[in-house]
Amino acid sequence: MVPSVATHHARSAAARTGSAVRAAAFWSAVALPFAVIGLLAISVPLSWIGLLVLCDAAALVVGHGYASDRPRRDR
Repeated sequence: MVPSVATHHARSAAARTGSAVRAAAFWSAVALPFAVIGLLAISVPLSWIGLLVLCDAAALVVGHGYASDRPRRDR
């Protein structure tokens, strides 16, 4: 059975969405430690810091394969 054009477009859209989510998670995981340092400097409650650390851990897990998903360009 041959997949329909609509199925192909849906898979392509899902792949692009997954890639965008992975990229956002990757860059969030890069930026959140700097936010934690800034919030520690202005002495916010430690519960907020803990929440950001948990968010950073989740972003690390979701964004883990971001760089390996991108097509490589040979130089």
